[in-house]
Amino acid sequence: MSRHRNGGCYGWCCYILGVGEVFVEIYTDGACSPNPGPGGWGAVLRYGGHERELHGADPGPTTNNRMELMAAIQALETLKRPSAVRLYTDSTYVRSGVLSWLPRWKGNGWLTSARQPVKNADLWRRLDAALTRHEIEWHWVKGHNGHPDNERADRLAVRGAKEAAKLPPAPPPPPAPVVVEDDGALPLAVTRVAPTAGSEGPHAAGAGLAYPPERR
Repeated sequence: MSRHRNGGCYGWCCYILGVGEVFVEIYTDGACSPNPGPGGWGAVLRYGGHERELHGADPGPTTNNRMELMAAIQALETLKRPSAVRLYTDSTYVRSGVLSWLPRWKGNGWLTSARQPVKNADLWRRLDAALTRHEIEWHWVKGHNGHPDNERADRLAVRGAKEAAKLPPAPPPPPAPVVVEDDGALPLAVTRVAPTAGSEGPHAAGAGLAYPPERR
């Protein structure tokens, strides 16, 4: 178990930590077949006697690592208040990235130690933003080893990947912005700006829930 503190503890997070034993438990997994190819992600969230299951599909082509990241992102973004979280993942890529690599990447301007652009930087930035709201304990569990909640998350991710395989392929990325300056040869300047697209698109199920429930 490793604890990630980002931005301190405040608000509701401090309240539940004061109680001592109240955490949101999250189990995440990603799937991609083939890899790269269409993919899916899944998450199980538990708070007291309340549970939520989330899953999503990405027609891709995407990768298993991107789906593992997306599972953690979607689960944390679903929490509408700062929370104390125990997050269980079978992805050493996600866990090591958060605990070891992410601070260095940010300090290097999102470059690796070899001065190369960080892979999946768009999702790492999004995960980094989600981390700032919560205090998180990161746990690694061995995948496909009979852990019931990890198996649930895996089934959700596989469901998403199967749904993704039935979707039309994602359109190719838009061209980079092009600006043509008016040098007198053209009647006006032409500017094309690429839109921003989220990798989960419209194919996410169960996201955006008011969770955990309010304490009575």
